[in-house]
Amino acid sequence: MMSEKNRTTGCKAVAKFGTAAVLLAASTLVHAQAESPPQGFSSWNFQLAYGTEFHEPGTARDVAKTIGTFENASAWSWGSSYFFLDILQSDRNDRHAREIYGEWYPSASLSKLSRTSLSAGVLRDVSATFGVSAGSKTTGPAPMVFMPGLTFDLKLPGFNFFTLGAFAYVDRGRVSGVDNGCHSTSYQVTPAWSLPFSIGGVKLSFDGFADFIGSHGHCARQLLTQPQLKVDLGALRAKPGKLYVGVEWQRWENKYGIASVDESLPQLLAQWVF
Repeated sequence: MMSEKNRTTGCKAVAKFGTAAVLLAASTLVHAQAESPPQGFSSWNFQLAYGTEFHEPGTARDVAKTIGTFENASAWSWGSSYFFLDILQSDRNDRHAREIYGEWYPSASLSKLSRTSLSAGVLRDVSATFGVSAGSKTTGPAPMVFMPGLTFDLKLPGFNFFTLGAFAYVDRGRVSGVDNGCHSTSYQVTPAWSLPFSIGGVKLSFDGFADFIGSHGHCARQLLTQPQLKVDLGALRAKPGKLYVGVEWQRWENKYGIASVDESLPQLLAQWVF
């Protein structure tokens, strides 16, 4: 039986730390490809988040973390790409651990490649996607996951986008240079969405994703979701889509694949779009 320390890399497959957690402004993506972005489209943003009630294996105390995230969404003639990189700093309750974590999801549109529309009912398109996630932490864990699969782009009223990803989950994570005990293949299913709306002339957006990851090796099944409610501050100064503030709620069941580690906490969030 592996130790708790050797299980901590588990199966971390967040789309932003989220994610993160995961979130691009206006016409962008959250942890998935946006709905048919125009050819040549590219958007960068930076997010800064802070929370005080994170849970980490090896300590019973709440951990405060500051998270900086760079994100990019882009598109070309036959597909699209989503990428993010998280830089995390923990407080003394997690030994001031520093962490870097990223994911990349390049996708190829099957409609564009076949020159045949796959649109039917609520389905807009289907893309072949190959996701990769990797990271490292000063306290040892080094996640590495490969996620080949399909992304379904759906047409739902009112949403900027709504996608559903279905992937194989190939875990190759390590701890201090050795197998993390979860080298196996499972599944990951990820809905992601962006829903803009207004209240009294104030523009808001409800964005988010949810990762459902199956058990594999010594890793328990996981649920990670990070819904965000953001206010478009830029719109109040006639510059919409440039600056957002709001709150993100993180719910992670069986964090890192460890059955005894759960967390549910709010984070303050600010987002700048380049």
